[in-house]
Amino acid sequence: MGIIRQSFKRQIFVVLLAVTLVLVSFGGILTLQGFQARVKQDYEKRDKEQEHIIAEKILTMIDQSEKALVSLESDEIIKEALTPGRKNSLEIYSSLYEKTKDIRSFSTIDLYMGELCKYSTRSGYKSDSLPLDYSVLKESASRPGVTAYGLDPGHASESGAALLIARQIAEGETPGFAVIRIEQEEIKNQLGSEINSKDGFMLTNKYFRPYCLIGAAENGKTLGIIRNNLLKGLLFDTGITGNVYINELGDYDLLTIYTTPPALEESAIKAGYQIILMQVLISILVCLIVASRLSNYLSKPIKTLALAMKRFRKGDFDTKIELAREDEFEQLATGFNKMTTQLKDTMEERVAAERQVNETRIQMMQAQLNPHFLYNTLDTIKWVAKANQVPEVATMSASLAGILRTSISESQFCPLSKELELVQNYCDIQKIRFDDKFQITIDVPLELQGAIIPKLILQPIVENAIIHGMDESINGHIYVAAIRDRRDGKDLLKISVQDDGKGISDEMMQALNNDDVETLKGHLGLNNVNTIIRLYYGKEYGVMAFRPTQGGTVMIVTLPYMEKEPEG
Repeated sequence: MGIIRQSFKRQIFVVLLAVTLVLVSFGGILTLQGFQARVKQDYEKRDKEQEHIIAEKILTMIDQSEKALVSLESDEIIKEALTPGRKNSLEIYSSLYEKTKDIRSFSTIDLYMGELCKYSTRSGYKSDSLPLDYSVLKESASRPGVTAYGLDPGHASESGAALLIARQIAEGETPGFAVIRIEQEEIKNQLGSEINSKDGFMLTNKYFRPYCLIGAAENGKTLGIIRNNLLKGLLFDTGITGNVYINELGDYDLLTIYTTPPALEESAIKAGYQIILMQVLISILVCLIVASRLSNYLSKPIKTLALAMKRFRKGDFDTKIELAREDEFEQLATGFNKMTTQLKDTMEERVAAERQVNETRIQMMQAQLNPHFLYNTLDTIKWVAKANQVPEVATMSASLAGILRTSISESQFCPLSKELELVQNYCDIQKIRFDDKFQITIDVPLELQGAIIPKLILQPIVENAIIHGMDESINGHIYVAAIRDRRDGKDLLKISVQDDGKGISDEMMQALNNDDVETLKGHLGLNNVNTIIRLYYGKEYGVMAFRPTQGGTVMIVTLPYMEKEPEG
């Protein structure tokens, strides 16, 4: 299975081969079984019709015999003949022949007084005696007026016996009986034209004792199997190859058993399966050829795509696929070519960007030397100013050193408290510069001062308020506040910087609120703050500005409230 899964061509080949074999095999088997079922159905219909014809002939013989016995029973001459004393034999035979003319062609009629046969239609000799306490004579004597059916006790065997049909004719100390004897050969003669040489017919009593076995049933084996199956509680046709039809014959306690060979002989079924096997073998051969070519046709573009992808993975970004097709494979090839082109352009852009980043990093590392040197120098100036009692210089040096220390730290984030400290340091420097023309108030709750924000985002805003808002003020004021706001499922930190100066211009306020980069190019600090916040958190965050009714400007910085640095 592993070898097959490793190749699309092999998978197509195996699937096509399997589908063909399944269709041919199951199709052939289903066709053969359907043909068998239809032939069997037709044969069963024919067999039942034939069995009905045979049963009708037997019934006709029995009905005619029944009528003859009733006629004999009502004939006074016949009754008189079966009473003691001398009789006119000629008159008796004349009446006997007259009453039995319809059945003499297939039967012999005997008149019994007790056990002895007195008169018979048989030529040359009379029939054998019959015991009164056995066979049909006993049954007919016990039920006067009712016809009895039975075997000839003197000639019964597994291959059959004569059918005796008896009726009591005369009563008395020695009762008289009319007995119709139908020999097995006569039944065969009557039915011979209706039974095929391969069919079998059995006429039995209700205990499956045979009267007549004809055709394929003459050897008695089939009847023996049926009898044994019934004694064992099995289905009557268990172990019999062929069809068996058992029916009761009217109300005469007789059974007809009709057997026929299978609709299709075993050799014919074997021949059918051999044909199916040949079809399967031929189909395999044809499928091998067709599946091989079809799998080649379908797998060739896949193989081309796979090889192209392999070359691309190895770094050949100029790989292209050319397929002379107009189907989905051609679309895949076109898509692959576009993808490789785009990836190549992207890789080139990425290499250029990484080169630029590396150059920028080198420049930043070089630039860090100056802030470090400047920081150390300012620290020295601070101690010299203190030693010489110049507090303004010491304050400016210490504040500027704090600002530089924050700017050169590696972390891009800091607590809000640290940022507020940096703002205070910056304002201390600017107060000295502007001769205390403004005051700053920082009103931020302690529980919010631990919030994590990008560093150096408040100082440019405060710087903007001082430089642009307080340039004409004598006693200005800057107010810094922060709140935590939960809105629309978001936890927000909002920091406001408000001044009471001349107020922001409409153009600047619109540019800041609409993130107009071109207009903001002249205000590098505000533009950088807005860009940094949106790069970190998304465009829904940033800096907004408005003018309150009492004058001045309010800058609101909106950030997600966080108590630890964001990952990545």
